[in-house]
Amino acid sequence: MRTAFIKTLVECARRDPRIILMTGDLGFMALEPFIKEFPKRYINAGVAEANMIGMAAGLASTGKKVFVYSIIPFVTMRCLEQIRNDVCYHNFDVKIVGVGSGYSYSTMGATHHAIEDVGVLRSLPNLRIVSPGDPLEVEAAVKALVKDGGPAYLRLGKRGEPILHQKAPKFKLGQAIIMKKGKDVSLFSSGSVLINALKAAEELEKEGLKATLVSMPFIKPVDAATI
Repeated sequence: MRTAFIKTLVECARRDPRIILMTGDLGFMALEPFIKEFPKRYINAGVAEANMIGMAAGLASTGKKVFVYSIIPFVTMRCLEQIRNDVCYHNFDVKIVGVGSGYSYSTMGATHHAIEDVGVLRSLPNLRIVSPGDPLEVEAAVKALVKDGGPAYLRLGKRGEPILHQKAPKFKLGQAIIMKKGKDVSLFSSGSVLINALKAAEELEKEGLKATLVSMPFIKPVDAATI
């Protein structure tokens, strides 16, 4: 997912000079394509994540489209006040990109686990929350968020998640993606666990149960109509 994110962001940045990428002293071996092509539009803010969010808000206030990248707990929990006050209350065009959803950083301990971030950030005004299920959804999400002018949180895995869609899905802000239609049971999945839901649908089919499989990349706003 990280590779799909940076590849798509580079493509978008070629067309839109307002795009800036910031990080809190990480992302090495992932962000280099952007750094190499747009060195003056890349800012390493150092291990000062809360300050980085304030900087991003300031840049957005001048018309820039800012993507802020870090490990999920560091760019969400550590920066909650700045996200709330500086970004969301002003409805600034800042995209918070968190990597390592769930227990992706399991071996690093509880400081790196991302299990409370969605619950906390859902309470903030104006903030979209997007949790793609595979690299193709990541590509579509980045393109959609570049066009969207408000704040958003893009939640990514980091374990080399496989491509699960047969082709690029139709992607619209706030809408679910129906991957498979069945008549017996419905499975809803959000984020990098989509592969598990797909396997579950396959196992159910072996037992004669045809499942509808729905990928829910949008946690906020949620597609209540599809549910």
